[in-house]
Amino acid sequence: MGRYLYDKQKFVPVTLSFSYLYSMQSKSEQLYNNYTEVMQKAADLNYAAAVLGWDQEVYMPLKGANFRARQLATLATQAHEMLTSDSFGALLGELAACDDLNENQSANVSLSLDDYEKNRKLPTAFVDLLSRQTSECYNAWVEARQKNDYSIYEPFLAKMVHLKLQQSAYYSIGSHPYDALLDEYERGATVAMLDPVFDIIKTQLPPVLATIKSKTQVSDACFGGHFAKKEQWDFSIEVLKAMGYDFEAGRQDFAEHPFTTSFSPEDVRITTRVKENNFAYMLWSSIHEGGHALYEQGL
Repeated sequence: MGRYLYDKQKFVPVTLSFSYLYSMQSKSEQLYNNYTEVMQKAADLNYAAAVLGWDQEVYMPLKGANFRARQLATLATQAHEMLTSDSFGALLGELAACDDLNENQSANVSLSLDDYEKNRKLPTAFVDLLSRQTSECYNAWVEARQKNDYSIYEPFLAKMVHLKLQQSAYYSIGSHPYDALLDEYERGATVAMLDPVFDIIKTQLPPVLATIKSKTQVSDACFGGHFAKKEQWDFSIEVLKAMGYDFEAGRQDFAEHPFTTSFSPEDVRITTRVKENNFAYMLWSSIHEGGHALYEQGL
């Protein structure tokens, strides 16, 4: 690349190699670049798994379930091994000792170090087993829902609960088994912290609900009748556009259970489902998932 260096009389164009530019970085900059490279590769593996997960719930043929479970488990274990390796731990340790990182960089390293120490407690074989069981649970749930037969799903759910209890035991965080799992989504939160919140809500919500029910109710008759699937679909697309959902950075499809998934801020996909005798079924699903997607696209 071209760069101008001052030699007393004039600026002289010279070519600087990438290795030279790299050598001009401080040690902390070099370490942080190495850190972001590892994190991005792990994110790529997780996003690739997300693509397979989206396909599993939207387009995958039924007979592909076993192979898909293995594929997802392979990607999950590769990402796990990458982010729990000794070399990555050493890199995080060096970065944590740097005193010239900015606020955002320091926060990223601190969070990654917490995750590293936590996830090192999970054996790779367990990560593989948990990923496979997640896929098997979903496929069993779909079949049970279609046949309205809980007994199909029950043994898969029981095994999943057992594995999550085992995961909690590996983490060994807090005094309640759910504390360790809750920490994955709300760092530092515990069952003991949240139970009193729900106790308050349980006393305050009934009077609010009673007041609402005592008022004249707005008619929802407009959602009744028959609405063709194609017409509902077209309307939901217009609603999503009006909400600001960017269809050049996402799409909507049908799935057994509506969800939002993100492969990057420029590829955020949603799903919905339809009942031709209840227009609200699809409308609320599309609006709800569209709300999640707007957050992801906003990143």
